[in-house]
Amino acid sequence: MKELINQIDEFFYSKDEKETMVIYALVVALIAFIGFYFIMPSAKHYRGHEYKKDKRMAIELKQLTEEKRKLSEKIVVLNKEIKNLVLEKAALKQQRDYYNELAKLLSFVVFNQKKWGEFVKNLVVNAKKEGLKVNGFTNEVFSNNKGLINKKMEISLRVSGEYKNLLYLMYKYENIKDLLRIESLDINSNKDYVIKFVLYGYEK
Repeated sequence: MKELINQIDEFFYSKDEKETMVIYALVVALIAFIGFYFIMPSAKHYRGHEYKKDKRMAIELKQLTEEKRKLSEKIVVLNKEIKNLVLEKAALKQQRDYYNELAKLLSFVVFNQKKWGEFVKNLVVNAKKEGLKVNGFTNEVFSNNKGLINKKMEISLRVSGEYKNLLYLMYKYENIKDLLRIESLDINSNKDYVIKFVLYGYEK
């Protein structure tokens, strides 16, 4: 390396000032030529590549920002839906607990076909005990899926006899524990009566 430097010094030492300036000018021109035809295109290409890269990254960043905004909005909506579902679930649980407690309190009105059959049988027996003649009866069970009380039985009892005996029978059934209602009473001049009872209950 030292020898090369010495050789360069000797080369320029042997030249006059004009020749040295020409050599310097040629070297500068050569460097400019190399820079213009080789380095500058590469630099332009690199700058263009970096510009496109930055532009693409800016677009991607904008897209990601927009997607983040949309996801945030969806999260807010989902959180509201979850909150509403939790409230709805709590309300349904409260309603279910209420009906369960009510069902426990009204356990005596649970629909039981055998029990209701015994009720009709006892109704006929009690009418006879009160001195009334039983001329016939009909009974029919209906279902209603709306609400807690979803069963009812309509009983039409046809009897004849003294009116006071009829009142005794009706009074006996006005104070029983079951959900019973005396819906109607038809009377004719021959002391014939038709009493319509309705018994209510619920089926689990």
